[in-house]
Order: sequence, then structure tokens, then C-alpha cells
Amino acid sequence: MPSAFFTKIQLRTWYLNHRLSTYAIASMSGCNPKTVYYWLRSYDISTRPRKVKAISRAELQKHYSAGLSLKKIGILFGLTPSAIYRKMAHLKLRRRTSWETNIVHRCSNFSNDGQEKAYLIGFRIGDLHVTRNTSSVIVKSNTTHKEQTELFTVLFRRYGPIWISSPKSRKNVFHCTIRLNSSFAFLVPKPTTIARWVSKSNRCFWAFLGGYVDAEGTIKIYSNRARFRIGSYDKNILKQIHQRLTFLGIKNSFRLETKADYKYQNGDFYRVDIMDRYALRNCFTLLIPYLKHPRRLHDARIALANVTARI
Repeated sequence: MPSAFFTKIQLRTWYLNHRLSTYAIASMSGCNPKTVYYWLRSYDISTRPRKVKAISRAELQKHYSAGLSLKKIGILFGLTPSAIYRKMAHLKLRRRTSWETNIVHRCSNFSNDGQEKAYLIGFRIGDLHVTRNTSSVIVKSNTTHKEQTELFTVLFRRYGPIWISSPKSRKNVFHCTIRLNSSFAFLVPKPTTIARWVSKSNRCFWAFLGGYVDAEGTIKIYSNRARFRIGSYDKNILKQIHQRLTFLGIKNSFRLETKADYKYQNGDFYRVDIMDRYALRNCFTLLIPYLKHPRRLHDARIALANVTARI
């Protein structure tokens, strides 16, 4: 028989006079609600009928998706966390994993800055895998380059905890993951074209291009001549980049580099090239403020110095 945490008079006062629940009494006494119920029956104290609260599936899903804990939802409806847990199980609602539960309250909303949004979309197209569940936007990136993990951290650290694995395989691959809240839903779809709000604003276009170049660009010096290339399978996006650069007076070329090969390449590979020194100078001058990748930024500054010396 469990030892009593309280006398019969105490229990009658709390339960009958103050109308406290078994859960509240257990919390005060440091025991289990089942223990409180046991002593109510042992002391022949009449128990109140069990409360049944009608909570719709949509209502419960709304509060849980908003990040509320079972305890906080229980407070809203005057129920215990275990009662909310049973209702979720009955309604077959997916519950957060232990990892999701630990971080859900520490996620911050997106800044709503247009240039940051444009950059993230550009970088997402080139280098991020993004999915969504009921409560989170999950962003992942796999890379063999330490600089890429640093960039991932710079981009997302103010929005929530980041997990980066230590490389364990011979390929030395880092796995980066962050769970963001629903304010980052704009990252879920992978665009096949550049949005109009991006292309019609010079600042947003260069921010978008900065993100895309950080993911897909190559800036090198060949035979003492700088060269800037962007290559990917994103035909429409590269074509729009080519057209926008041309409109801005930056000479560049757009071409199909290699056709799809079912053995080695899943799709047609396209490339935008800039080789003219004046075009490179103008492009780097406008692009450098929006680059965030440490290596890409370093290479762009070296390339700008190269073309400036040759003009």
C-alpha cells in the first residue's frame, strides 16, 4: 500500500472544498494523480465524474502546430497533459519527435527582408533540400566543403539551432540540418523561374544572384585572366539571368554545354559565362556585396582586382 502524502482532512479540503483536480493535488504533493485517486477511494471521498471536453481535431491540430506543449493545451481546455495526449492518439494526430519538441520553442520568425528572402531562394535552388511537416520547415544541405557549413550557419543561426554532423565517411561529407517555423514556407517549393518581384528590383535580383552563385558559381583565374561561370540544369533560371545581365549592359553568353546522358547525366546542363573584362568588372562590383560564401567572396575579390589591373 502506498504511503499517504496527505491526511483525510487535507484531501477533503483540497478536493471537495477547493475543487482542485487530482492532477493539481498531485502536482502540489509531488506524487502521481493515480496516487491521489487511490487515497480518495481509500478515505471514502466521493469522486467527481470525469470531465469530457469536446475538442475538434482541427482545433487541437491548430494549437499543437503553433508549438504549444501538451501541458499548455491542457491549460486552455482545463485538462491534464495525459488527457490531451490520449485525445491526440484517438484522433491519430502526429506528435513531435523528442528532437522537434526540444527545439520548437526556440525558432524565430523570418525577418521578412526582401533581399534576404531573394538570396535564400537563390541559394535554396542551388544547394538546399527543403521539406515541410505539420509544424516545421526542414532545411538540409550536404557538402564536402567546410566553408559551406560555415555559410549554412551564417544564414540560419539566428532562426534556430543548427545540427551539423561530423564527417564519418571517406568522402568527408558534412550533413547540415535546421528546423525552421512556418514563416519559412517560401523555401519549400523549388522554383523553375525567377519570380517577378525579384527580377523587377535590381537589389533583389543581385541578392538572388548572390545566393545562386554561392551555390552554383565558379570564379577562377586562367592564364592571368579572370573568368566567371554559372552552370546547372536550371535552364529557365540561367536564361533569365543571362537576359537580365544583358539588359543591365553586362556582356555574357548562355549556352547548352552538355546534353543529357542516361548513364552519366540526368538532364541537359547549361552555363552562363562572363569573360569580357569590362563586363566582369561591372558584374563583380555589383555582385560582391551580396556574396556570403567565404570562398566565393574571396575569389570574386581576387578576380575584380585582376580585371581592374587589366583595364
